Amino acid sequence: MTSPQDAQQQYLRHVAVDAEGNRIGKITKVYLDDQTGQPEWILVETGLFGTRQSFAPIRGSRFDGEQLVVLAVSKDQVKDAPNIDPDARISESEEDALRQYYSA
Repeated sequence: MTSPQDAQQQYLRHVAVDAEGNRIGKITKVYLDDQTGQPEWILVETGLFGTRQSFAPIRGSRFDGEQLVVLAVSKDQVKDAPNIDPDARISESEEDALRQYYSA
């Protein structure tokens, strides 16, 4: 099982891109599933100068080289994801909204 520290170190400061190689942004936080403790969501700085933060699913992602994480969702999907407070724990209803949005 991946520890919270391992998950943070594994993804933090990597650049997230979509399958076409479009840069989405820098990964700033990893959220773990409350029940399994496994990484489930990442927080990505998006927008001009990283002024917005968006959640994206880890499921289906892969590492490409030393600094890139290729997500299984598009740049536009991440950019248009539901707005959720990144400073708090993700509530069950917020997680449901993210899952429904990403059809996970």
